[in-house]
Amino acid sequence: MSQVSYQVILVLGGFFVLLGIIFVLGNKREKKKYYNNILLTQRDIKEIITREHERFWLLAWQIGGRISLIVGIVLLIIGGILWYIHGIG
Repeated sequence: MSQVSYQVILVLGGFFVLLGIIFVLGNKREKKKYYNNILLTQRDIKEIITREHERFWLLAWQIGGRISLIVGIVLLIIGGILWYIHGIG
């Protein structure tokens, strides 16, 4: 593999880390906005107290962001190691 290939892995890792941060922060903002704007029905009061909701799209952004962060960090580590090994050899 050429050195450009390692740089591509590093760029992809950085992209996934950035995407993960955006998803996690966006999820926090969306949850805050959701819980501040809901009408207080009996079902909604239970959701506020227990923080367990039936709206899985709120969890989807958080889970996707965490997965993206993990993939990005792994790509950054692998790309950095390969680039370091290629630079020595």
